[in-house]
Amino acid sequence: MEESPRMRSGLTKEETRTSLEAFNWSATFRGVFDTICAATTFVFAGFVLSAGIPKEKMGFINSVVSLACIIQILSLLVLNRIEDKRRFVLSVALAEPLLMIAGVMAIPFLPQSVRIYALIVVVFMAAASLHLTRPVADDWLAATIPVEVRGRYLGRRFQFLTLSIIVTTLAAGQIAERIGKANTLGLALILAAGGVFGILSVLALRKATMPAVSANSRIRWGALRETWENRLFRRYISGLLIYNIPFYLAVPYYQVFNLKILHMRESVIAYMMAGYSIVKILTAPFCGRWLDRLGPRLTLYLCGPVYVLFFAAFTVSTPDRTWPVIVAWCAVGFTDAAYTILIASALYASVPHSPSRPAYFAINNLVGLATYGAGSLLAVPILEALEGVNWRFGPLQLDQFHAFFAGCTLLMIPCILSSQFFVGRGKVEG
Repeated sequence: MEESPRMRSGLTKEETRTSLEAFNWSATFRGVFDTICAATTFVFAGFVLSAGIPKEKMGFINSVVSLACIIQILSLLVLNRIEDKRRFVLSVALAEPLLMIAGVMAIPFLPQSVRIYALIVVVFMAAASLHLTRPVADDWLAATIPVEVRGRYLGRRFQFLTLSIIVTTLAAGQIAERIGKANTLGLALILAAGGVFGILSVLALRKATMPAVSANSRIRWGALRETWENRLFRRYISGLLIYNIPFYLAVPYYQVFNLKILHMRESVIAYMMAGYSIVKILTAPFCGRWLDRLGPRLTLYLCGPVYVLFFAAFTVSTPDRTWPVIVAWCAVGFTDAAYTILIASALYASVPHSPSRPAYFAINNLVGLATYGAGSLLAVPILEALEGVNWRFGPLQLDQFHAFFAGCTLLMIPCILSSQFFVGRGKVEG
């Protein structure tokens, strides 16, 4: 039988098809795992709160998840010494869901005084396992996708991922509500079930073949210096960091606010987040055309006022008036779709076509996650300082968390100006 022609990746058509299917299945299972077990989800936040950990301390847990990205530096150090990179990814990636399952099942049986420290260790080790594999795994996927179908494949992959997130969000909301906010062990079982899907997401990749370009990849240290010397990449990173300052502070507390301040039922939160995801997936194609017409800079400027109103909705929402935050989440799905496409486009445009490309993606991951971790740490003393606050401005009354989100609202306004760092319409980078 005649051998199938090989693609640019060095894989045969059959190997490419099977690998791309494996990556789709992995993304689908990963969507379930992240929707349940990520530190920003309402299930994980509910578990932490039910374990008796103060709501202000959530920033510590989110910070160690983000700061674990520093492990990618270690990965770069050992990358050139790893002979079987495919086996390395499959073996180390399994540690993340296994650690998560073991950790959350142990927490309910530990003394109250040590639970937060045990949880911090568990989430750090789990996140570190993921970050050890990121440089290799990201390159593996990128090298496998044929250039001529890249857009179609990524679009379909995004649909699979979003669909799994929507279904999982709705199911988790119903189950968590029936279990109850105070049932720590029951919530731990939901997280453990999510961990099983994390295991499946890794096992799905056993059918994927790693292209030679990834298996034989090497990173030279001079590439790290090159990323800083690249003016376009520096502008992209600077704009990204400044624009996201309010989000670095606020992201760990979205679901804490919904659960503890607004006293929303888990099913309502699930419907709200599913609505957000549906808006995001339906508007993504339009956002792509919008970006092509307006360019990254103007698109980002237009997104800014929506983000200001998003934070303002938290400020005016109360247990008796939850509709502002519900409407805000649905509305921000549109701008988040535009932002996601815009940032990816701006990143790709700022990275040169050179052997140093893996270093640019590694630095992008490291800087982004490290700043989220730093923001989460900073949010803790800010919230502790705001404890007991009770300010009134006309009909608006601000307590601890409302004042916190009011600060994020005001902070977002000047941060919009960092859109100027991004390329304008018709400009070419790289």
